[in-house]
Amino acid sequence: MRYLLALWLLAAGSGAAHAQAPAPADAEKVSAFSAKSPVPAYYAPERNLGKYYLYADGGFHADWYVGYNNCWVVKLPPIPAGGYAKAFIGAKLGRAKIMSWPASWDTTPIPGKIYMAVNQAPSFNSDHTYFLVDAADLPREPLPNDSLDGVDSARWLWTEIPLARVSAENPNYLALWSSSRYFTAASSSPIISAALSDSTEEDVWLNRSIKGNPPSGEGVLETPISGLKPAIAIKLVPANEYKVFIKGFSAELDAENITASFTAIGEDIRAAWLEISYDKFDWQRVTRYMFKAPYFWTFGREELSKEMFYLRAAAVDNLENTGYSKEITVPAPAPRAPEAE
Repeated sequence: MRYLLALWLLAAGSGAAHAQAPAPADAEKVSAFSAKSPVPAYYAPERNLGKYYLYADGGFHADWYVGYNNCWVVKLPPIPAGGYAKAFIGAKLGRAKIMSWPASWDTTPIPGKIYMAVNQAPSFNSDHTYFLVDAADLPREPLPNDSLDGVDSARWLWTEIPLARVSAENPNYLALWSSSRYFTAASSSPIISAALSDSTEEDVWLNRSIKGNPPSGEGVLETPISGLKPAIAIKLVPANEYKVFIKGFSAELDAENITASFTAIGEDIRAAWLEISYDKFDWQRVTRYMFKAPYFWTFGREELSKEMFYLRAAAVDNLENTGYSKEITVPAPAPRAPEAE
């Protein structure tokens, strides 16, 4: 029972927990448990995040797309942020399209950037706006009659915001949209997950009057949505000492390809990727996110660079701790011998 009480106190993270503090002997146990097992706190229109399985994992999409002309707005209550070190806003997205979808002759992802905004009033501008994800990094929409690389279930994506942006006194409004002119219909756009809800509170709206920018001014809360909640949330992360380690990172080179592989070790690894650099200071991600082990990736030999460069692997856990491998030096490809006439 004391262990369960400790779990409850850790998850609650509010003044109510302090009102039911255990006796001093037990308090030491709670403190030790909290220090060793921090967990993120999530705040969303539907508190059970396991219910967000509709639309973005396949089947009927109900036109729940993230678009240039389609902005989702949710209202969350004041959130006590005491005891947390970092704040993130995010959404659960999937079913990004390729250029020739639903055919397979051009598997290039339809490009588009997806943004979120947070404010204590239903009005958003550039000061409230944060880049969330490129559509090319999202799981792909399956093809009806062909196989496609990158198909997966919808995933939560997060972007960090200043902790002060989360209000403990006022409501927190979040918006989600895209700046891409390609994203004007479900047939070309990523899909957001949804959850069935019995809540009667009016806290979800759809704004279809935008044109690639967040809604502001009058009429932001354009169309109320009832019975369904979009997968948009705030994640608060406590200070923690967890680490992410990259093990077994290797790259096999031949005349045509570079094949890299590695293992990520940590608590709740949520994504991994590969990066390159020319000076070991400025690193650039060169793969989409890999959401499941084992982690393998193959590049064309001259796909990345015709010069010498450094390659490393990275991964992030659900507490937003990132770990990196040691870099591997990839030499410039040898010049090809002239073909005999």
